[in-house]
Amino acid sequence: MKNATTSSTMTTLQFAAVLLGAVAVVLAPATAHAQPVGGGGGGGCHYTDKDGYDIPIDDGQAVIVDGKTVTCSGGTITVSAPPRNTGGTRPNVGPGRYIPGAKVQ
Repeated sequence: MKNATTSSTMTTLQFAAVLLGAVAVVLAPATAHAQPVGGGGGGGCHYTDKDGYDIPIDDGQAVIVDGKTVTCSGGTITVSAPPRNTGGTRPNVGPGRYIPGAKVQ
């Protein structure tokens, strides 16, 4: 008879834990959209991409938009082209591997 009560208590505790976990999952995404304490935040910039979407950029942040690096510093936007590929990587060539156009030794 004692085992039935213990089993029932564990089931109740497990139910409470599951219910608490479900509530936490439902409420957790709300923190992702929270605004900073103290108002609308400080400086920053807004950049409009080629499709017309407004992109807020924090001061000191650099982001890649439409293949360009957009930087916000002191409320001023700087747009620069991405760095060119210098070709610093070698293809994985080993015994038994063939790369078209490669010289055979």
